[in-house]
Amino acid sequence: MKIWKLCPIHYSIIGYPYATSEDEIQFYQNLLNTKFDLGKPVSENWKPTLLCDLNKVDIGRILQANQEFWVFNEKAIETFATLLESKIEYLPFLTKDTLHERFTKRQRKLRKTTIDAILEIIHPNQQYLLNILDIKTSEVINTEESAYDYDEEDDIIYGVEKLAFLPEKIKNTHMFKIKNSGIYFRSAIFVSDEFRNVVEANNLTGLKFIDKPEHEGGNLVWSQSS
Repeated sequence: MKIWKLCPIHYSIIGYPYATSEDEIQFYQNLLNTKFDLGKPVSENWKPTLLCDLNKVDIGRILQANQEFWVFNEKAIETFATLLESKIEYLPFLTKDTLHERFTKRQRKLRKTTIDAILEIIHPNQQYLLNILDIKTSEVINTEESAYDYDEEDDIIYGVEKLAFLPEKIKNTHMFKIKNSGIYFRSAIFVSDEFRNVVEANNLTGLKFIDKPEHEGGNLVWSQSS
């Protein structure tokens, strides 16, 4: 059994939701900061917009307040349909075909140059923001084999040097987060070796898996012999 930390193929590849006002920017910031990572659907609060700069990968990420929020395109969703099942909520972004939901016909005419430039940096296929519903507590961590500091009063794990898991607590779990206020866990999304196998077998782009511990430059968090 192996657990990996989701890692982009290159850290410079970062997408962002298209917004035209401070209110819109604030909306997406608040949504990501307060509604995600709770293990609950957020579709009733979601307002689709265009996603910029993730037009060349199947799987990419958005950065917000030192947290990573991941994006799948239609190909990735179809590929993971069986493995991830109901553990993920997929929130759709707009596409070139649904542009009219964001811009009126008059706006598209008056702002043609700007809109044409935006269309060059959005993916040709449907993309979705992932809301991960499988949120674990720190009870999945094997404390005896892990190495980190712990603030018992505030229940914060920090200074993570090594992380080990209790296999029975993550059985048949393929994408999850751990609920803890420590910096390490704010952005860490953990995936199984089965997840990695699916990515590589289907040539999904946007991720890398380096079979080394994190302190050696890899993204293999933990492994255990069968």
